[in-house]
Amino acid sequence: MTNLRVFYAKTLLSWGFIVRHRGTSAAQPAYPIPPPTTVVGAFAYPLVRLLGFSTRGKGIGEWGEGKLVSEVMKPLLEATITASAGLISLKFASKSPMYSSYRTLQVGLAIYQEISRIIASPYKSGGSFQKAVKAKFMESDFFKEALPVVLPVQATGAAYAPALKIELMWVVDIEKLSRELGVSVEKLDGVARKAIYGIVRIGSKEGLVALEEVIYAENPVTRGPGEKVSTRLYVERFCAETLNPTLTTEIVIPDLRYSLTPYYMPAFIGSSNLIVPLSEDMPPPTFRILSPCKAIIAPGLEAAVGVARL
Repeated sequence: MTNLRVFYAKTLLSWGFIVRHRGTSAAQPAYPIPPPTTVVGAFAYPLVRLLGFSTRGKGIGEWGEGKLVSEVMKPLLEATITASAGLISLKFASKSPMYSSYRTLQVGLAIYQEISRIIASPYKSGGSFQKAVKAKFMESDFFKEALPVVLPVQATGAAYAPALKIELMWVVDIEKLSRELGVSVEKLDGVARKAIYGIVRIGSKEGLVALEEVIYAENPVTRGPGEKVSTRLYVERFCAETLNPTLTTEIVIPDLRYSLTPYYMPAFIGSSNLIVPLSEDMPPPTFRILSPCKAIIAPGLEAAVGVARL
């Protein structure tokens, strides 16, 4: 299809990344893999900056079952055909202390909750702060009123995955994006070929990555219902049937409209807290595309496949 463009990147995580659950209270659990909207954001951040658009400013309110925090994000999501990510485990050789031999170790990903103080809380608590100050030391009010206000803490989640590789893929309708942004297709293509090298983080600013391989391609290969594809990227369960169930697991993450959706995740083990991905030298699992969906393959990368509803 001449109007499709593929953004692809293989990156190496420094320590991990932080993409927290939407709509949570003080507790902030994290997702074990970047959802589609985060994948779009990783590619879009350098793109919109090079185009001269602001990445800040007032949000536009409701979007699907969530909210957008930036006006420029709406046209990017509206022009998105599919966005997905996948994990690749590196292998390391570790020498056994008891034997003169080496064993192979694989890296994975784990969600960890860190305790942090809410420093601003005492200044936002109204009259309860004064009540806490007046509480007598070591009496019941001291534990019930004073400590939670003066020394509040919360658990904040992060996905730890040092030396893990993560693949990202974003497929966009370039003509629709051109209309929405008011930028010509020719200019978008020119800027995108530079912006693809500007991916520096996933999720929050601390989730730094190093680029290993990038592709910006036109006219990707597409395959329809009934055809088979192999990929390391997660695939919406509605759109595919796994033909290698031992190499896939199911995860639930928000889709492009922030609706919680089940996905097939290529991995040995997968849950909301832990993922043990396939190793780099293993072939990816095979899926059969279901109607009414299609698969979009990055040119030159048979294992980089995005699946979208027609």
